[in-house]
Amino acid sequence: MSDPIVQVLSIVMVGQISLSVPLLISRFSANATFIPLAVFLLACGLLAMNSIVATLFENAYLIYTALVFPTLFVLCPSLWFYIEGITSNTPWKFTKKHALHGVLVIPALVVSVMIFMLPSDVHRAIFIDDITANHPLVGTLLSTILIMMVLWLLQCVYTLYCITRRLNDYRKELKNVFSNNENKELKWVNWLLFSALCAWLFYLITLFASSLFNNVLFTARVEAFLSLILLWSLAYFGLQQQPALIGQGAYWLGDSKTEIKDQPNQKQHQEDSHQQKYQRSALSQAQSVRIAEKINTAMENEQLYLDSSLSLQKLAKHTAISPNYISQTLNETLGLNFFDYVNQWRIEAAKPHIIANQSSVLDIALAAGFNARSSFYKAFKQQTGVTPSEFRKQHTKDCVDKSL
Repeated sequence: MSDPIVQVLSIVMVGQISLSVPLLISRFSANATFIPLAVFLLACGLLAMNSIVATLFENAYLIYTALVFPTLFVLCPSLWFYIEGITSNTPWKFTKKHALHGVLVIPALVVSVMIFMLPSDVHRAIFIDDITANHPLVGTLLSTILIMMVLWLLQCVYTLYCITRRLNDYRKELKNVFSNNENKELKWVNWLLFSALCAWLFYLITLFASSLFNNVLFTARVEAFLSLILLWSLAYFGLQQQPALIGQGAYWLGDSKTEIKDQPNQKQHQEDSHQQKYQRSALSQAQSVRIAEKINTAMENEQLYLDSSLSLQKLAKHTAISPNYISQTLNETLGLNFFDYVNQWRIEAAKPHIIANQSSVLDIALAAGFNARSSFYKAFKQQTGVTPSEFRKQHTKDCVDKSL
């Protein structure tokens, strides 16, 4: 009989997913990215029902195992589609190219047919009692399942690599578009992936250790509890997360297609490097210098950097310059991304107040355009090489030395 605690945790998981999936589907018209997340959670919910069906609906377990096996191969593609969608600068939609990610579903369906063809007593012996069964199909079925599971593990590793690379490129592009990146960097995705990877590795370690070690450290209860926490976190953050780059008038290397609106005769093309990103641009060096002067003047005279929500799009509207031209000018002429460029102005504005020491560091940071104390400290040390308090001490010491 299944562990009752595992049953309760599984029921809670299914309940959580049953509440989250309809909410995600209801938001489909506003953001298609919610659909891959809904598919991922739905697949997890079906897998979580294993112990429930095996215990409470034993007569239906044959059908359940046959239907649920392909679900395992939906997890990685749907998670990748979701990450791709929330890191894209254009609204996500399913294309023919995406179908390639689900290629393993086809052989998985063949395995489902083989499972469905098993006699009920043979199915029970293999999937419930875990004993050897004599049937012509058993050997082929188990070998195929083993091969499919190896392919699934490889698919998981590849998907993890793709997601990690995508997130790294996405965070770099955020700095070309926003001056403050709080709540946009998708750090919660990193936390979930890291937790899932640690749990997976821990499970593999205990699996190959002694049975006592395995039973004590990674029981079915622990596995169910970790799964519940991860799925709850994914549903909670996923319902709140919105794509940050959509509508910001920028393009980046992570997307398969890029659109440069201010260059009418350009073909959509994926670039492979920073130089290639602008190699077809019509912007000359002289124009780039004039744009640099114009945005520097706007920053100095109008103190645009004090706006904590300042973005590339906002600056483009204010200066009546293409966002792509501003981005190109910052990167190639000034050698800075938008994030560092704006924060450079903010740090310079904050320095006199740091030296004066009449306000708290948090108040100075907020007044200069930062959203948080931590981001101010990080940017200040990156630019000056010291913390705000060390900078104040150095300046005070220099003033004393000069007076002597």
